[in-house]
Amino acid sequence: MAFALVLPLFLPPALPAQESQKTYQTRYAAISYAEEKDLHTFTRNTGSGLSFLRENPERNPLLAKTQVDKIVETICSLLDMHPPNLRFNITLYRTQEEVTTAYYRASGGANAYKSQGISGAAPISFYSHRTRNIAVAIDNITDGILGHEIAHAIISAYFVTPPPARMQEILAQYMDKHFRDQ
Repeated sequence: MAFALVLPLFLPPALPAQESQKTYQTRYAAISYAEEKDLHTFTRNTGSGLSFLRENPERNPLLAKTQVDKIVETICSLLDMHPPNLRFNITLYRTQEEVTTAYYRASGGANAYKSQGISGAAPISFYSHRTRNIAVAIDNITDGILGHEIAHAIISAYFVTPPPARMQEILAQYMDKHFRDQ
């Protein structure tokens, strides 16, 4: 299961220019989004199992904070990596197409992407160590996908010099396997 690629050099992702950017803070992350409904959709889609049926993100504004922070703490425990002062950003995009555009912009365009020897489609989500940002589309985010990207953030923060992308992917996939069991 491969759904991420770590970009060592990355321009900060931007939400579409016509929309104002809002920020929601958790203990570990700053979540950027355009509208409240985007944060609610993200919260609902990253809820484990059927937990979203018990709590409504529109009625419980702390639910996103609780969910993201719980995922971070679970992954830190699974990887046995507890970086001090862990902080990263999560940018919520409305569609996969917006994430793909941000990814190609970050990698210097589709031609630069291919010239770097990287083939295939852009990842469904990605983490940038340089900007400490996770880019996700709210229309297809799950707690597993978010957990995978958070694993990249934790791994990059834990080591003084982050491991190569392939090694990070192995560790993130290890986390994928065990995260589902939690």
